[in-house]
Amino acid sequence: MAYEKKIPVDLDCPLRLTMSLIESKWKSCILDELRSGKPMRPSEIHKCLPEATPRVLDIQMKEMVADGLITKTIFAELPPRSEYQITELGESLLPIIDSMLHWGKEHFDIFERKYGKNNT
Repeated sequence: MAYEKKIPVDLDCPLRLTMSLIESKWKSCILDELRSGKPMRPSEIHKCLPEATPRVLDIQMKEMVADGLITKTIFAELPPRSEYQITELGESLLPIIDSMLHWGKEHFDIFERKYGKNNT
């Protein structure tokens, strides 16, 4: 069961609306992994983000499918197989993610001070 927000999203604030789609810890990372357009199996995405538990990734991918950011294709074969792929809507968020990546690289010293050089 997905987490349901107690406070409704403010439809008058474009920033809050955008954040409501990518605010979870791993959603922007999932979009970044899918950016090539090549479909990926859930296990491939899990391997790319080993710090995240498979359950959390699966929940967030399910939410992203519901929001239209990615698609899930289930193949009718035994054993069942599924793949995720970024949608046009998901691709439209990539410039925002690119800006976040650029900002993080430019201000890496902040993270070194906060987390330490050996604490990655």
